[in-house]
Amino acid sequence: MEDYAARNDSVFLKHRLHQETKDPVGVIRRDPFQRDRDRILHSRAFRRMMHKTQIFNANKGDHYRNRLTHTLEVNQIARSIGKDLGLNDELVEAIALGHDVGHTPFGHIGERTLGKILTEGIELRDGKVCAIQEDFKHNFQSLRVLDTQESRCEAYMGINLTFATREGILKHTKCLNKKTGKPYQYGDNLNLDGIEMDKPSITLEGQTVAIADEIAQCTHDLEDGVRSGIIDFRELLEQPLVKDFMSQYGIKANEHTNTPAYETRSFIIKHLVGFLISDVDKASEKKIKSYIEQTSKKDGDYWFTDPCIVFSDEVDVNRKKLQKWVSDKIIRSEEISISDSKSEYIIRQMFRAFYQHPLELPDYVLGRYFRLSSGIKDFNRDLLSDQKIEEMQKDKLFIRLIADHIGGMTDQYASRTYKKLYYPDYI
Repeated sequence: MEDYAARNDSVFLKHRLHQETKDPVGVIRRDPFQRDRDRILHSRAFRRMMHKTQIFNANKGDHYRNRLTHTLEVNQIARSIGKDLGLNDELVEAIALGHDVGHTPFGHIGERTLGKILTEGIELRDGKVCAIQEDFKHNFQSLRVLDTQESRCEAYMGINLTFATREGILKHTKCLNKKTGKPYQYGDNLNLDGIEMDKPSITLEGQTVAIADEIAQCTHDLEDGVRSGIIDFRELLEQPLVKDFMSQYGIKANEHTNTPAYETRSFIIKHLVGFLISDVDKASEKKIKSYIEQTSKKDGDYWFTDPCIVFSDEVDVNRKKLQKWVSDKIIRSEEISISDSKSEYIIRQMFRAFYQHPLELPDYVLGRYFRLSSGIKDFNRDLLSDQKIEEMQKDKLFIRLIADHIGGMTDQYASRTYKKLYYPDYI
């Protein structure tokens, strides 16, 4: 590894929320970030991503990406960049595998809907309720899931990841609210100590995952859009970024128009991914060198408070144009508009049901509430008197736990739950 890569022996970067004993005798030793990667890989939240929408839901077809395949592709892109730059491969992988575990069912519409409910409230017969002036953002939720909902021992909740992995997961996308300029709000339920919200990840590994996510969204979501027919392939070839890389690589689309559509798409997308990775490698080497020349090590490590894993200026301009073009085409399409509208309705109806009738929630959600609010470990439904339910409905923690419950659902589980809540048993 290069001198600027995250070090496995860094006291600051490998610090965990809960102190752990050393490896027991007879257990194979693992480095801290390797341990993080393995814990994420074996978590339930990681497995659930298999049934969460990326852009198109599972009914669209077997070859469209879901949240898990997207995560694996981000991992592959990030590791390619990290290997070229000599970064800590295991930290890159840990951050990449964990970065999206906080995503909701049905894609980004789920995140937007839950965020709107928490900040603005939801309509009931007697007015709006549930507005707790807190946000729901998938990067914060990923950290919340791994810190407070997964488990590995009886002593505490969470899988106790290192600071570097946790910080990288949080920083894979923006932490500041565009409207307010302030960090998204998650109340007192998330440990953000030592994390500067207005800065990029302090490790190059964290910054690498963030840019790999952008590359994946720009290219793989694009491929699914072409496959679906929402994006016209000929229009794609006229986009400045695509024209630039085809010219640089000497690719002529006419030579491939007689091949099957899948082969044509794969040929173009494969080279576009490689083009963007190569651009990041070259631009980042210069940025890293310049940053190191102007700074000194802190506690034995370089802390990168400026963006150092970057696209070149010219490529970034055209990449953003392409990304916006793709997003507009997909988001404004009839198919996605209908799907998003259905998804928003389902989520709002589930939230309304759970809030009005907490007894409809599973025991594990109610048990978590009583454990966190009252320290009661042995939950039973006799605790839910009418008076207690009224108290819960005024409690921010209870409302946040409903959002946790819905946010953790897969597309299928959310659909089944909606049917169970609202469909008569006799049809």
